[in-house]
Amino acid sequence: MEGEACGLGARSTPTWQTVSGKWIVLAAALCSASGLQADVMSWRNGGNGEYASSNPPTDWKTGELWNTRLANWSNASPILVDGRLYFCQEPSTLICADSKTGEVLWQRSNELIDLLGFSEEEKSEGLRMQEEAQMKRQERSQLRGQRYRLSRRLRNEPENEDLKRLIEAKENGIQTINDWLDQASKDPKFGAATSVFTHQTNGYTSFTPLSDGKRVYVAFGQGVLAAYDLDGNKFWQKQMEQPNPALGEYDWGGSTSPQIVDGKLIVRFSDYTALHPETGEELWRTPSMPVYGTPAVFEVEGQFFLFTPRGELIRASDGKVLQQGLVALHPNHPWAVFNSPVIEDGIIYTVRGRNGDVTDGHAYAFRIPNDLDTLLNRGLEEIWYTAIHTNRYYASPIAHDGLVYALSQDFVFTVLEMDTGEKVLERKITGLKGVAYPSISLAGDKLFLAADTGTLVVLQPGREYRELGRSQFGKFRSTPIFDGEIAYLRTYSEIMAIKRM
Repeated sequence: MEGEACGLGARSTPTWQTVSGKWIVLAAALCSASGLQADVMSWRNGGNGEYASSNPPTDWKTGELWNTRLANWSNASPILVDGRLYFCQEPSTLICADSKTGEVLWQRSNELIDLLGFSEEEKSEGLRMQEEAQMKRQERSQLRGQRYRLSRRLRNEPENEDLKRLIEAKENGIQTINDWLDQASKDPKFGAATSVFTHQTNGYTSFTPLSDGKRVYVAFGQGVLAAYDLDGNKFWQKQMEQPNPALGEYDWGGSTSPQIVDGKLIVRFSDYTALHPETGEELWRTPSMPVYGTPAVFEVEGQFFLFTPRGELIRASDGKVLQQGLVALHPNHPWAVFNSPVIEDGIIYTVRGRNGDVTDGHAYAFRIPNDLDTLLNRGLEEIWYTAIHTNRYYASPIAHDGLVYALSQDFVFTVLEMDTGEKVLERKITGLKGVAYPSISLAGDKLFLAADTGTLVVLQPGREYRELGRSQFGKFRSTPIFDGEIAYLRTYSEIMAIKRM
């Protein structure tokens, strides 16, 4: 179970520790001042996506408490700290709103160009160039898609000269944009701002904010990292490294959410980096290949470790990689690692897959040793591996009460035995369109999953497929969070609160 509630009902980010050979969750006494709300301070409520004390509604459309319209979209989930919601807005804004009313209390911009020392006039010109560069990249993405579809047609019609001319025209258009972007990146003033880009699906705000109860830490795809107090006063703000375009990851952006581990602020743009939370001072840096999920964190005999979605074991004290290659990566697309692992009862569970030229689907369970010597000398132990539905897995899984729940991007719902990996259920959820970007959540005795076209599905956990209800909203890729009988959802155009009636 994740995040045992403290006396006043608040929830902290959990840490794992061995006691008498068993794994338990320790919660620090970070109770909110009001004592009425269970704080959700990080991505998936500490990583596992569980809200044990919650009892949210099944029908979300009849229980809406409030709805606040927003100026722009974001994929990041909100967090809840001391009666306030903190969430993001494209391309660089952190917003704070009252969780009881939805009233926006403050918002802060975190543009990279603000850190480069420009005058207001220069800043305006830089923002114009930045926007133009993003539009060029979106146009290039469309041209690439068109070229791909035409090339597939050409395989079946190899003598079609019209298709060849169309493909050549697309390639020329792509090259023209590449030349423009290359020239813009060399601009002596604005090159740094224009060279930071992301895929239009991911955006710059797929990093969920983090709080330690006193501050809010937030990362943005332009490589900006900032720390604010709960009232919006800035402690520090800095530019981190830009994700490595040579690896292709800045074609897609980033989404690894910040974490507090062993008293360190852990972030990832192109490297895993540890910083001092109070000052932003860099403590260590570990190079990383592209990845989009957030590591699972555990503790053994007072030392903390991160298990990354790529199957790496990293020591939090110094960033040393102790193990790697624990999960299979796609041979042609090794960057296709999208979701986050989970930990339950001392076992790490992770799923991943890929569609396209070569398809694969994998689920793993790794045992965390009870003692430090075994972990350092032998590493994590693979308990089982199961081949699952072949496709991408954007949604992070749930491991609970003997079962692991996974959801592919095309809505194939898989249930596995936690002990053995045996497949209990594999079923396509019908009637859904789009992509399963939001992660699975377990709130009380209900599972929640969603399609980015706006459909939320509620399931009864267990070995059989039992659907309890569906609700329809505007488009969203954010994962909802829960507090007692209330759920909070960040859609593209709004943030809302829904209460059990």
